[in-house]
Amino acid sequence: MRNRIGLIDFDGKIVNLALMKISAYYKAQGAKIVLNPASPAQVDKVYCSVVFSKNRDKAARLATVFPHIEFGGTGWSLDSELPPEIEAMKPDYGLYTVDAIADRIGGIMTRKKKIEKATTIVNAGIGFTSRGCIRTCPFCVVPRKEGELKRVGEIKDLINPLSNILILLDNNLTADPDCLAKLREIKDRELTVDITQGIDVRTMTPEIAKALAEVKHLRSIHYAWDMPGHETAVMNGIETLSRHIKKWKHLCFTLVGFNSTFEEDRYRFRKLTETGVDPFIMVYNQSTDARLKHFARWVNSRIYKVCPDFDKYEPWMKDRLGYFASGQLNLFEA
Repeated sequence: MRNRIGLIDFDGKIVNLALMKISAYYKAQGAKIVLNPASPAQVDKVYCSVVFSKNRDKAARLATVFPHIEFGGTGWSLDSELPPEIEAMKPDYGLYTVDAIADRIGGIMTRKKKIEKATTIVNAGIGFTSRGCIRTCPFCVVPRKEGELKRVGEIKDLINPLSNILILLDNNLTADPDCLAKLREIKDRELTVDITQGIDVRTMTPEIAKALAEVKHLRSIHYAWDMPGHETAVMNGIETLSRHIKKWKHLCFTLVGFNSTFEEDRYRFRKLTETGVDPFIMVYNQSTDARLKHFARWVNSRIYKVCPDFDKYEPWMKDRLGYFASGQLNLFEA
């Protein structure tokens, strides 16, 4: 057995469940764990987790530093999986320190607030009760990586004794046949839940909306309107959900730069704000459209509330002439 195991969390924003399970597995065998080792002299073997595919090549350069390195994560390969004996481990909740997570938290926030937020994350339980999804969205890796929706765990097994916070990683909780039972258990155990992947508002029913309203949420109720053609289903779901959870508590992620025109993107923004729901623009990670990046800043920073006309948004006004002169257009826009 290797006695010194290095774990590299290459591009995560919160704690990394896979690395926490690897840590627990090797600690049980008496190994020393080094998170993000600075030198190959510190470790005998290294595991590196890559979340985002855009960082794959950069991560691969670590092989020139650490000769005994093994890569994994969705950003590295859709075929990468933990061995069954490691997947079965409960996570090592002592792997991350509060300061390490606080250093990752961006935004305009005092250090004290970052420490408070990081403490919540570090002390939270985390995991999946289901994998896969009922959808086959062409921009999403989940159907290819995890397949159809299936049960893989229980709420009770994800709880960290240090707090009543639960970070639930399920890809589509509201499409789960056991959704209502799981929400009831969360309520009965008096947990505060962060449904990180959001809910599928198109699956919303009055029963699910009521159950969601009866549990405590760590942050907003968030969902997505990714495809312009899903308007009716999304709007119906929002109305059903809002009968139990006020719209000011909603957040709608809106994918742009994949297969929509800019006018369709602006329409979804207007429709959501007119409905009373805050949108959050997500630019498709392979898009290089500068206009969309300006649009995302204008929306996500809530600049539109003081500058309602995007065409009068000063940073975009400065870049607009060069943008059109260069011929840079949305791929799907005539």
